[in-house]
Amino acid sequence: MKIKEMVNDYINSICDPKKAEFDRGLIDTKFEIKGTKTRQIDDFAKSLVKINADFYELPLENYEEILLAGCFIGNSKASSEEKVQMLKRVLPYIDNWGLSDAIIARLKGLESEKQFFVDLLKDERPFYVRVGIVWLMKYQLKSDLKNVVNLVSQVKLEHFYVKMAIAWCYAEAFVYDYDYMYNFVKTIDDVFIRNKTITKACESYRVSPDKKQELKALKLYPGQEVEE
Repeated sequence: MKIKEMVNDYINSICDPKKAEFDRGLIDTKFEIKGTKTRQIDDFAKSLVKINADFYELPLENYEEILLAGCFIGNSKASSEEKVQMLKRVLPYIDNWGLSDAIIARLKGLESEKQFFVDLLKDERPFYVRVGIVWLMKYQLKSDLKNVVNLVSQVKLEHFYVKMAIAWCYAEAFVYDYDYMYNFVKTIDDVFIRNKTITKACESYRVSPDKKQELKALKLYPGQEVEE
């Protein structure tokens, strides 16, 4: 049986119309959503890796197939450089936050390819940029916080899911260096990013109640000037 047929048969055997309807309410994508659990797709990707399936034969026609390709990369025994080449094939199909974040969550161990993700921040395609931000946040922020925050702060693309990723990254940074980020957030002049950063940081159980109150006082309102 060809890989495409295996993939189609498996996804159709586990898809749930009710979940598909629910997912479509959360995820804005041009691709069909079949309605499956990410864990099931990840497990199937592992089975394909075990039989040495050819990554480049994987179909990329719906949400689940694109996710499967991303999970395949994460489970592959290929080198970091080869994984990045695989990712380049998938990137043009990532048009929503769900695929971006689920795939990046499986791309551990690519530290040697950091520059590839840094370069994505300069792209004009919003989900290329989001992939870069989320990867840096997940795998570089803790060890290289100031550099990551600086790199992310240079992203000026006006897109909702890019700005949400920036705020998410900044909020995560509070966990590792509260004092630095407290002073940094005062310099953010984008009202949406600043306020969303504070909101997300305050949603974290890893930020103390006292610090949350301190952060809330830094929220900006339209027309309010940024502190020098």
